Amino acid sequence: MLLTRIALRPPRGDYDLSASELTDLLWLNAAEADGIRHIRARAFAEQVEVAVFTIASEQAISDYIVQRVCQRAIRSVPALRGWTVT
Repeated sequence: MLLTRIALRPPRGDYDLSASELTDLLWLNAAEADGIRHIRARAFAEQVEVAVFTIASEQAISDYIVQRVCQRAIRSVPALRGWTVT
C-alpha cells in the first residue's frame, strides 16, 4: 500500500465540517476502482490534512487517485463548494 498526504482548504479558512464528516464525504466519492483502503483526516485551524492509503502500483498513481477523489468530492458535495486541494 502507498500513502498519499493532501490538504483541503475551505474558502476563507472557515468550515463547519469535522474531520470525521470530511472523511465520510471522501469515502462517498471514492469508487472501488480507486483502490483506496484507508482515509484519515485531521482538522487544523485553516485546513484539513488527509492521509490516504491506496493499493496503487506507483506513488504518482496514488497521488493522482487521491487528488481526483478530492476534486470529485469538491465538485459534487455542496458543503465542500469553494474548497481547494493543496
